[in-house]
Amino acid sequence: MKFIFRKFIFRSAEIIAVASDRNPILASVIVFIFYLWFNAVEASAEILIFGHRFEHWLDPFFILVFMTYSALTVWACAVEK
Repeated sequence: MKFIFRKFIFRSAEIIAVASDRNPILASVIVFIFYLWFNAVEASAEILIFGHRFEHWLDPFFILVFMTYSALTVWACAVEK
């Protein structure tokens, strides 16, 4: 199971690299847009469930995960070139 998840993450980074025409800046922008979408969905869920949005301690972790994934897509762009 662990290796299937790892393969999925690396394959998705390769797909983003190819979709961005192997441009690392565009790949990073795509991941940033994914982060904005994730943040909007998270805020909407909090508003729907609790009635207001609140700050929590997982936000820096989510930012770190998306930054790491952005670095992975840049690496995939370098490998694809």
